[in-house]
This record gives sequence, structure tokens and C-alpha cells, in this order.
Amino acid sequence: MPDIFEEIIAVKRERKAAALATIVGGEKGSPGKTGFHMLVYPDGKTSGTVGGGLLEAKVREEALRCISDKKPRLLELALDDESADSIGVLCGGQVKIFIEPIHGSSTVYVFGGGHIALPLVQFAKTLEFAVVVVDDRQDFANKERFPEADEVKVGEFANVIKSMDFSERDNVVIITRGHAHDETVLKECLSKPRLPGYIGMIGSREKIARTFTNLRGQGISQELLAKVRAPIGLDIGAKSPAEIALSIISEIVAHRYGRPLKPEQR
Repeated sequence: MPDIFEEIIAVKRERKAAALATIVGGEKGSPGKTGFHMLVYPDGKTSGTVGGGLLEAKVREEALRCISDKKPRLLELALDDESADSIGVLCGGQVKIFIEPIHGSSTVYVFGGGHIALPLVQFAKTLEFAVVVVDDRQDFANKERFPEADEVKVGEFANVIKSMDFSERDNVVIITRGHAHDETVLKECLSKPRLPGYIGMIGSREKIARTFTNLRGQGISQELLAKVRAPIGLDIGAKSPAEIALSIISEIVAHRYGRPLKPEQR
């Protein structure tokens, strides 16, 4: 048997996706026994087994749905040809299989290493996000300033983003030191073939409206701009850097769990 748990660690480390199926009971008549595991990847490949044959094909089908909708499920399958929930296996009995989604850790990309970034990185790490900080100034992008960050990158924002690949589990926070840099970061993020699941940009409504107008003039569609959370953060009346950081990470957590966010105000 392959080391399923080593594979799960690799899935998380490489920020990929999979689903883990485990026989949890009721395996009378089943070729698989309690504790058998099978890991299913998005392309349909599997590792391990829950018994083979039609049973395994059914579990793989449900596991692919689990990867897609990110929701665990408990299957109770009859192994005969008479029950309503039968899968056509004739060995008799039944089996219970729990399937859970496995996803790599979410990353918070913080563009701008200023005063809001300091508490934001701390909040994000406490909540077990991976964190990458990016700034074009060495004094604001170094491990001494952000010892808790998983990675700190220094360089021109556009060039750094071009070397990045985002996934739908990623979160982009745009809090650079100026409107021009915010606009550059937002344009580059929205131009990637795969967008991060959450993109938020700080700023007044006037600044945001001007930025969006400029980007539409550069060919960025309104459909893409509508994905941006701006002004960034939940409305908690935040004023200090720590309070603003709290409003931002709260909105990211709400997004992570599919909670409704505030309507866009543009």
C-alpha cells in the first residue's frame, strides 16, 4: 500500500487538491475493510484502495465531486442488486465510506510592506495562512521586518507578479504606498490566466473609481473588475493600522468559508 499520508502532505505542500476516501464501517460483504484509504486526484488518478471494482469506481466519482464542491460526504452503499442505493455489486452487504476534500494551504499575498502589513501578516499566520510579502523597497521587504512571513520578495511589482502562479485558494491584498503601484499590481493580477479567489485593494471610493476607469481604458473588463473587493475589508469602523488589518483578514476568512461579503461599492 502506498503511504497515503505522505501523499496528503505533498498535496498540501504543493498547494494542489485531492479527496481522501476512508472506509469507516458497515463493510459486511465488502472487499474493503474499515480503515482502507484511497486518495483521488482531480484528473481521476487514485492511490490506495477501498476494495476495487464498481465500488471503487463509485467512490472515485463521488470523490471528484467532493474536490469540486469542497464538501465532505458520507456514502452508505448497498452491495447487492436489490436496494435503492445499490451500485450493482453482487457480493452482498453494505459499506460506509467517508470522503473529505484535501486542499493545499491558502496563501495571502500582501503587496506593500507598510504599517498595515505588519499586523496583517501576524493575523494571517495565526490563522494558519501561508504569507508572501512583496514590496519594491528593500527596507520594507526583508525577513527582519517580517520574520513570520513564509516568503518576502523585493522587486518591481509587475516583474514579481509575472513570476507568480495563483490558484483560487489564494488571496491578494493590495496595500502599496501609492495609487500608481496599486493600479499596477491590480492590473497584473487581473491579467493572470488563473485569478486568486480573493483580490482586495485599499483606497477611497474616489481613488478606486479612478483606478477602475484607468484599467478599463487599458482593456481590463468590467467583469474582472467586479471580482475586486474595494474598498478592502469588512466595515468595522477601522481606523488604526491594526484595526484595518483586522478588517482585511476578517473579510478573507469570510471569503474562505463562503460567507456573504459586503456589496461592491463603486
